[in-house]
Amino acid sequence: MLQKLKQLFAHNDTQEISTDDEVKLAAATLMFELIRADGSVDDIEIEQMRIVLETHFSLSESDITTLIQHAQSSAEDAISLQGFTRQICEQWGNEQRIQLLEHLWVLALADNHIDTHERHLVRKIAGLLYLTDRQINVAKENAQQRNA
Repeated sequence: MLQKLKQLFAHNDTQEISTDDEVKLAAATLMFELIRADGSVDDIEIEQMRIVLETHFSLSESDITTLIQHAQSSAEDAISLQGFTRQICEQWGNEQRIQLLEHLWVLALADNHIDTHERHLVRKIAGLLYLTDRQINVAKENAQQRNA
């Protein structure tokens, strides 16, 4: 995976990048966007992101580090969230998108405070993932239980 991500960012057209890796990067980029939504990137939020990536994608420590670095770069270069959410909607079913939303809520809760910018961004991403208000609320409740 590490090589594939490097290829993706080098825009090396001679080697094929798997759609799975692109979706992982899209999800990680959304996570990083959420982490920085309140104007600061705290170590506890990055650590929580590492845990989410490890459990959700079963990645090695070095792959997680690389993915976070590329997600940060991708987030900084992004003009819109739609490209990331479109990739996710094309590849993931409703349950996987709900699980991603729950992970976003977990990240928003990592510092024990959901900032208004974080709340707005989670709801914006949920809308782009075609999730309902009920799904948003259930994902938030599940995240709060995990954080307790």
